[in-house]
Amino acid sequence: MTDKPEDLQSRLLQAFGSVSALLEHENTLLKTGQWQDVEKLLPRKRELMDVLRKLLPPGQTKPLTAEQRSAKVEPDMEAAAKQFNALVRANEELLQSAIAAQGTLIKLVLDDAAQEQRTGYGASGGYTLDPHAGALALRSDV
Repeated sequence: MTDKPEDLQSRLLQAFGSVSALLEHENTLLKTGQWQDVEKLLPRKRELMDVLRKLLPPGQTKPLTAEQRSAKVEPDMEAAAKQFNALVRANEELLQSAIAAQGTLIKLVLDDAAQEQRTGYGASGGYTLDPHAGALALRSDV
């Protein structure tokens, strides 16, 4: 049994809507730094993207020409695809920013741990800096 073009378009619109809603939610979480909540969305995101991928024609890897779009795509479908593409671009930028922020945070923690390890009390009982301490060990209280 094959879908009528209208049924397929309706299912595509629904799939684009579901993925777009999830991306909007994820983007909001990324903007507010709620990275753990973003991670919780990943299984649902994969599920929705798989549904969308299955609805799209196989082998459709190149964009449609202007003539193909005007002949085959309804205006609401084109609007849904544009919104989806904009959300994907924003999501990618926000994810890259989150990765960079986490990298910076990790670097700060490691730098602080390395600095703490190089300082301590010297043989005379005074506070000293050991310039030769190169090894890094994790403290049990961190």
